[in-house]
Amino acid sequence: MTQNRYFAVGCSDSLLAQLGASVGADVQPGFPIDGSVGDVVFLACDGRDLPHGNAFAACRELKRQHARIRVFVIVEDADRVSEEIARFCLADGCVQIDAAGNLCEPDALAASLDAESKRVPLDALLKRLERDADPDSMLQRMSEKHASHPLMDQLTDPETGLFDGPFASFKLDEEFKRAMRFHQPLSLILLDCGGELPERGEDRRMVLAEIASVFLNECRDIDILARFTETVFLFLLPGTGSDGARTMTRRMLDELRDRRFTAGYRIEPVAGIATVPMAGIDTRREFLARAEACLEVARTDQDRRGLCAL
Repeated sequence: MTQNRYFAVGCSDSLLAQLGASVGADVQPGFPIDGSVGDVVFLACDGRDLPHGNAFAACRELKRQHARIRVFVIVEDADRVSEEIARFCLADGCVQIDAAGNLCEPDALAASLDAESKRVPLDALLKRLERDADPDSMLQRMSEKHASHPLMDQLTDPETGLFDGPFASFKLDEEFKRAMRFHQPLSLILLDCGGELPERGEDRRMVLAEIASVFLNECRDIDILARFTETVFLFLLPGTGSDGARTMTRRMLDELRDRRFTAGYRIEPVAGIATVPMAGIDTRREFLARAEACLEVARTDQDRRGLCAL
C-alpha cells in the first residue's frame, strides 16, 4: 500500500501540530519536491507564502505539475464561497477550521484522507454511467446544478441560466488552447437573435427561457453555451468541424424562426461560424474576430439565409 506523505503550506505552527496529530503522521512544512502518489498537501486559504498569495492559484499549479497528489484547502467553517472556489480550482476537498484556527473535526480528518476510501467500486461506476446516460434534458440538469451550487450564480446569466459573457471568454481561451495543442477541431458559433427583446417582465423572461430551451435541446453535454451580449449567444463545439457546426446551427435557426414565442413574439436570427484549425487563425482573438466577421456577413448578405461559415 502506498505510504502517505503530508505537507502543509501557509499554516501556523499550532495548526501544523493539529494536522499531524489528526492524521497520525508528521506533516512537513512546505511543498513536496517530488510529488508522488499518496502525497497530501494542505493549503491555508490565506497563506501569505503561497504562490500568488492565495491557495487557489497554488492549488491549480500543484495539480498542473503533479496530477496525482491530493490537495486540500483549509477554510473557515463559515466560508462557503471559498469551498466552492476550491472545488473549481481542482482541489480534492476542504479542511474546515474555526475562527480561532483550530480543526473543526480532527477525529474525522484521517478517515476522509484515506487513499483507499477514494476508490470507487466497479458496480458504483457502472451505476454512475447509467445515471449519466439517462435521457433527462440538459435544461433540467443545469437547473439542478444551479440550485445546489451558489457559485454558479456568479457564472451564469440570470435571465437564461446559460453561462455569461465573462465565463464564456474564459472557456473560449481554454478550449482554443486545447484544440490547437491536440490538433482537434473546434467550432465557434455566434448567433444573434435579432430585433429587440420584450421589455422586462414575464414576457421577456418566458421568451428568453424558450430561446435557451431551443439551444439546450440541440447541443450536446460537452458543448459550452453562453449569452455573450444582450442578443448574441455563443456556442463552443469541441471536436466538431465546420460541416457539423453548420448542420446544428441551421437546425437552431429554423426552429427559432418557425417558433411562435410568448405573446406572439417572432425573431429573425442570424449566425456566424468559425472553425479551427484554420490558416490565419493562431490566437483566440483571431478566432473570435473570424466568427464576428461571419456574423456580420450573415446580417447583411441575404443570399446566405442568415448563416455564414468560413
